[in-house]
Amino acid sequence: MGDVAADPRLAELQAKLPRKHVCKDCDKWYGQEDDEYGPCMYKHHRKDKKYVTYGYHECDEVEELERRVNLWRSRASEGSSSGTSSGPSS
Repeated sequence: MGDVAADPRLAELQAKLPRKHVCKDCDKWYGQEDDEYGPCMYKHHRKDKKYVTYGYHECDEVEELERRVNLWRSRASEGSSSGTSSGPSS
């Protein structure tokens, strides 16, 4: 866990994605659209005191962001059969 504004690794990883990764877009977040708040599996597993996050909070989990960046890169390198997908920006 980290502070997106204070940890340059988080900002760097977020910049490698096509759009900011926020809690509500994560499969490790169990919030409700209506409530906009929910528990983060990473934070809950670590037993953080504050494991409930706001759905539009930028992800601050390095492990998740690294996984997302790698997934994005692998999908981009496979190419798109329809030609509608663009690769990651450098």
